[in-house]
Amino acid sequence: MFAQEKNIATGKLHYDRKEEILFDGKRYKKYNHYLNIGPSFFNSSLRKVSQQGIGIDYHFNIKREYFQAGIAISGNKLFENNQTQLRLGYGYRKETGKYNLAFFGGPTLFTGVYGVQDTSGLYRPEFYQGIGAYLSAQLATKLVYDIGFGAELFSEINYKQGVIGIKLFVFFSGAYRGLKKNFNPHVRSENKK
Repeated sequence: MFAQEKNIATGKLHYDRKEEILFDGKRYKKYNHYLNIGPSFFNSSLRKVSQQGIGIDYHFNIKREYFQAGIAISGNKLFENNQTQLRLGYGYRKETGKYNLAFFGGPTLFTGVYGVQDTSGLYRPEFYQGIGAYLSAQLATKLVYDIGFGAELFSEINYKQGVIGIKLFVFFSGAYRGLKKNFNPHVRSENKK
């Protein structure tokens, strides 16, 4: 019953890490982690050819705050690698039974290689690495509450290049908790007097 009590200072309901919602006769965890994986297509200010990549992002929460940790590789074709990127972000998430909407931003750590033409006309590899910043906006349509597909618009900027593109992904959530059976103390709607 304490989960329904409001914090006097903020006026918000207390956080219940086990809080669940009911959807279509099933129980789902409200504050859940999720994963998206898929190909990306983008333009880079460093390269003349459009780039393709693949990335995986894990989204997790600490209380009501959402974070993102991910890795991506990219190249002239899918599964080629001329740049690797690690990212860690902080964001906002809104989830319903039909969609998942999220916005994230944060620092990136990257390493890559670029061909530089020397005076003899031959190309030699130039390696680079550094820290950058990125922003992303995701929208996933759900096939069922915890599985779906979507798209993410993203942008990155660093000392070496500016990037803008789109990532198509499959969405997997860890929300499912089982069938609705009896009274559940972690569902707010069942705790109302």
